[in-house]
Amino acid sequence: MYSFARKPIWLAGHALAGGLLVIFVIAGFWQLSRHNEVSGRNAAITERQNMQPLDADRFFEAVSHTDLADELEHRLVTLPVDRDGRSYWHEGVQIRGRSLNGLPGCHLASPVAATRSGSAEPHGVLLVEGWLPQRACTAWLDGEIGVIGSRLVRATQITGRIRFSQERGRFGPSDPAQGRLESLARTDVERIDQQTTLDLAPVYLELVSARDANGSRIELGASMPGVAVPQPVPPELDAGPHLGYTVQWFSFAAVAIVGYTLVLRHQARRGDSEQIADD
Repeated sequence: MYSFARKPIWLAGHALAGGLLVIFVIAGFWQLSRHNEVSGRNAAITERQNMQPLDADRFFEAVSHTDLADELEHRLVTLPVDRDGRSYWHEGVQIRGRSLNGLPGCHLASPVAATRSGSAEPHGVLLVEGWLPQRACTAWLDGEIGVIGSRLVRATQITGRIRFSQERGRFGPSDPAQGRLESLARTDVERIDQQTTLDLAPVYLELVSARDANGSRIELGASMPGVAVPQPVPPELDAGPHLGYTVQWFSFAAVAIVGYTLVLRHQARRGDSEQIADD
């Protein structure tokens, strides 16, 4: 009944179908492993953000080491802001190519001066204040509008999410190594540190909250006339499309098994019918 399946052309078909099946199954398990990795990462981020925020002393001690502990990223830190009358918002830069809820835009990053016990010198930290829509990013670079820095000028305490400095991978745009930059492709703290008055810590913070001298919480992201107001950057907890891709690849494998089985059965019945007709 299935003697045709031993013919060379059908053997080649078996090899092709089997190869595709193996590819589909491997791709499915790979996407499943990626989904598990992302889920584990999201769980770790959530756990770290629910921990007690680091104070200034513990934070600056942790980032002073050459090798930063992976567990440090996404932790919250609360820092007192130095109020010596100086402002560093004019040294702010844009981090282009950033999206929020599917909309293109940029991040606004500015140095802030933090204090710690037992030290009279301010300690610089790069603060990503938030996200701006693309039209505001362009208008700010063109000098057509102001960008909110004044809202945090009155802040005496900020809480931020610790993020590691970003580096260029094998691919992607690069920034000039020298000169004053107003816009960068990534949050490269070392590159930004070249053009700031303060010596920056090797990590940066994503702003979560701020308080004034009275302890009142400063409203973030609220609209103000005549300026572009950055929206706070949410934590990266997107599960991604990996689970959907897992189902997709395993569905391809199931279709391949069922479909090829039906093809073989159809061919076998066709051969039986032809043999009966010959008899």
